[in-house]
Amino acid sequence: MLLRIAVFVLLVVLVYYGIKSIRENFRQHFKDIDEQKKARDQSDRARGNIVDLEKDQKTGVYKPKDKKD
Repeated sequence: MLLRIAVFVLLVVLVYYGIKSIRENFRQHFKDIDEQKKARDQSDRARGNIVDLEKDQKTGVYKPKDKKD
């Protein structure tokens, strides 16, 4: 009986740490992707040929921020 309980507890612990490890790997993977995307966006903005757009409240059309009609 004690052996069954020990095996069951061992299995539960192994499953818990396995799921925890998988979750941490996914988080790290997507964190790396987000950091790469942020670095790419920052370098694109530093180039100067990227135009920021804002939505016009009246028409709903996106226009460059520095142009006002």
